[in-house]
Amino acid sequence: MPTYAFLVLFSIKAYFSLIIPMEGKIRILLLIFIVTFIFPVMVILFFRSTNVIKSLYQLGRQERKFPYITTIAFYLMAYYLLKNVQISPIFHYFTFGATVLSMAVFAINFFWKISAHMIAIGGLTGMLLGLAFTGIVGNPYLVVIAVFIAGIVGFARLQLNANTHAQVYSGFLLGVFGMLYLSLYF
Repeated sequence: MPTYAFLVLFSIKAYFSLIIPMEGKIRILLLIFIVTFIFPVMVILFFRSTNVIKSLYQLGRQERKFPYITTIAFYLMAYYLLKNVQISPIFHYFTFGATVLSMAVFAINFFWKISAHMIAIGGLTGMLLGLAFTGIVGNPYLVVIAVFIAGIVGFARLQLNANTHAQVYSGFLLGVFGMLYLSLYF
């Protein structure tokens, strides 16, 4: 999800995006993609090959902690790597927010299953709402598109019986309000 979020942020015609040359955007996207997608997938596949996790699809509560810890570690790495890049703090805040939301998923997992997919799309939606509320982004269609995509993701999670309605709705709301808070107050 961070790669998609950065693509969206880079496509917004706002100062924080326009000042970054295309080559810089490509390098940042590549960094984010490798650190927040490729590396975690490699580690999770290693966990699967060593039977730390039994399946890539339906993980038990105990098994879910390993991918969550992996994700948190790599999101923290992405955050610290981006802190050394001279870009708008918006990118740092989003990466920090994604890390905090991943930590929330990990903590909640000890007591209850929540939809990590919906937290992710909710976080993107919350970030876009925050940028819209502050006037940084004047295009309300981005928020509408994000909500529409969230509906599709939520529907898919329900159809796959991967989550309950409560897990889907609570995940989306946690993502939206977590990232919205960060967008408005930092």
